[in-house]
Amino acid sequence: MSETYLISYKIRSNRVHLDPPRHVTVHAAPQAVADLVGNGYIVRERLFTGNDLDVLRDAADGIEARHLETRKPGQGKGFGGLFIRNIIDQHPAIETLLLKNPALVSVARAVIGPQVQVHASVLRVAYPELENQNVEWHFHQRVVPDPEPPFFLRPVVLDNLIYLDDLSDDSGPLVVLPGSHNVNEDLPSGDFSDKPGQVVVRCPAGSVVTSHSSLWHKAFAPRSGGGKRRLLIFGYSPVWLKPIDVPVKLRQRIAADPDATEEQRELVGLTGYY
Repeated sequence: MSETYLISYKIRSNRVHLDPPRHVTVHAAPQAVADLVGNGYIVRERLFTGNDLDVLRDAADGIEARHLETRKPGQGKGFGGLFIRNIIDQHPAIETLLLKNPALVSVARAVIGPQVQVHASVLRVAYPELENQNVEWHFHQRVVPDPEPPFFLRPVVLDNLIYLDDLSDDSGPLVVLPGSHNVNEDLPSGDFSDKPGQVVVRCPAGSVVTSHSSLWHKAFAPRSGGGKRRLLIFGYSPVWLKPIDVPVKLRQRIAADPDATEEQRELVGLTGYY
């Protein structure tokens, strides 16, 4: 059994009588969460195994097949492969296995607060037989102005990179720059260079890289004969932040469900803010 610990939150407001304390059981060790805060990422191996991993693979393959009927994978320099947004509305397994998964959502609540929503749900596939399947150095939430205004608060999304295949030299490993989520620098496009302190991440299928959205990262292309690399990106943000993937169908279903819980409504952005 994985290590857990408890955080009890109180939401400061003039509605304390309506906002009871939030008790969050965090499904990660305190040191792992501290490493996430300090380094900007953690790797949790084999978080999905057995039937759950098979179900996610089948869901990814089905979504991929439907999209390949009408589009081709990208081969542009910088971000090659197939990139599909808002997959939570495209297969029920994404909602069932990811939306309320305690290993994912509890860590988000530990580092960005108890009121979170799904921010992004993405499928990425890289193909060994195609050119330009590598990914350049980049970070997410590219919205910080320079100079930074006094009242500006940096938006934070907690991304979960769920690898459905072994992440290896053959499949094209991930590369991260620890601590770069705290860097105040521009990152030019088209940069694939090695950087001092970078870490090459290799892990077995079913592993999850949980990262701050501003962490600098890139990925190598799959080697010829190495098999394609399937990756789900599932991100959480505070409920008051505009999500990039609005789960329209899921929102409509939960909004119409009289038995939906407050947590379900909050996770899809229907409540949790004033």
